[in-house]
Amino acid sequence: MRNGDVAPLRWGAPGMALLALFLTSCGRAERERQAAVDAAAEAARAATVVEIEQALSQALALTDREADRANDILSPLPVMTTAQENALRRFLNASHVARARELGVRVADRAARDSLVAAGRLVPLEDSTAYWIVRPGTSPTYMVPQVSVLLEELGRRFQERLAEMGLPPYRIEVTSALRTTERQARLRGRNPNAAAGVSSHEFGTTVDLSYSAFAPPAERPPEILAGVPAEFAPHVERMVDLALESVSGRKSRELGAIFSRVLLEAQSEGLVLVIYERQQTVYHITVGRALVDE
Repeated sequence: MRNGDVAPLRWGAPGMALLALFLTSCGRAERERQAAVDAAAEAARAATVVEIEQALSQALALTDREADRANDILSPLPVMTTAQENALRRFLNASHVARARELGVRVADRAARDSLVAAGRLVPLEDSTAYWIVRPGTSPTYMVPQVSVLLEELGRRFQERLAEMGLPPYRIEVTSALRTTERQARLRGRNPNAAAGVSSHEFGTTVDLSYSAFAPPAERPPEILAGVPAEFAPHVERMVDLALESVSGRKSRELGAIFSRVLLEAQSEGLVLVIYERQQTVYHITVGRALVDE
């Protein structure tokens, strides 16, 4: 061997055994490390599932409590009296049509409607607000601007009454809105409840509001959604809606009595004309006076 040369590394049997042990140990350590990582991930998944289950269980318990509380408050309340019903039938169809002619314009057909919309004399009624919803299939929902103002005022007063009683802010439900003269004639042919002759629905001043159904609040109680993962929130919101809808369905007569008192007050102020209909479970309401400058 010359100076500067490096002697080749020679492994004897002991050295080879040591190397094999080292490599085996490295592989085992790697496997153990991976096993530890997998176990930690599984534990995290299990913890997440538990947390989600706890959050959903708590949301369900709070939802049931909210629904039970509303049901208990409504249970002993009186329903409408015959005198109240009659007071909401003071102004029958002729009065509604006369007021509709003053505050609206008769809409003969779709072309006339589109022209009035383009001119701004009819505006769309929002499908869902803090105070009302429009039942799906209720169309067209173009109305004179006064209608939105009236519904907001009625909805606000209704929810104030509910809040005073500790009840959720239920919303009123629009079941029928503008009917063109053409559509009203078709309806009259198949529905004996449709008004004979001219209907105030033809002027964009009149809507029907259900007294057998009230929509759940636009906003759910924040404490119910606290801690619920975002991807589950829509399902929890629907769960809340269904629970409160169940109460309003069972207690619609009690809620209707509360809203009827709102209507009686508004009618006495000249804000609205009302027909408490008996063949259909609706209040037929027409704007009583101008509420906005057009």
